[in-house]
Amino acid sequence: MSSSGLNRPSPPPLPRELQREFEQLQRQAQAPLSSQQSEEGLALHPDARTPLTPEFEGPVNPKTGEEGGPKREPVAKWAEDGGDWSFKGRVTDF
Repeated sequence: MSSSGLNRPSPPPLPRELQREFEQLQRQAQAPLSSQQSEEGLALHPDARTPLTPEFEGPVNPKTGEEGGPKREPVAKWAEDGGDWSFKGRVTDF
């Protein structure tokens, strides 16, 4: 039994060169994106939804006067005639 009191299976140790390569790849994967990469190079997936555009600019909503609130109304009428409402793309019938 080991000195720590735990006897658990573990992966075999890597050779020194492979361990260094593994640690280097781990550091690269965890590092933030460099400032040299432009946002143009980071494209959205073709199936991703397009981001919603804000309904107004600035911190104050011109319709309600609310300061610091959401830039779009989160709940909206789906149809002019019915009682269907949408919230983040999901439709609910009350």
